[in-house]
Amino acid sequence: MAEALDDEITLVIDRSVAVVLFEFLSRTVDDADGEAMAEFIEDEAEIPALWALLAGLESVLTEPMAEDYERRVLKAREAVMKRFGGAFSDKGED
Repeated sequence: MAEALDDEITLVIDRSVAVVLFEFLSRTVDDADGEAMAEFIEDEAEIPALWALLAGLESVLTEPMAEDYERRVLKAREAVMKRFGGAFSDKGED
């Protein structure tokens, strides 16, 4: 039996990852209706899907409402880098 596309899923991710994703999506997808992502989008359905992800993160995170939000984002970024490393960490090393 095929699953319906509207079925909900549960995703478990580290809080620091969620905060970093929230900040990224807030900057790139929420601002100006996703225009910053225009060259990376293959189909216009991807922006509303990212909005839905952003809304889901916003519904479970307390950090966006905190007075020290910027500090929490920096701390989350550091935690993500410590745990996973950076995508561009070895750039320029030959």
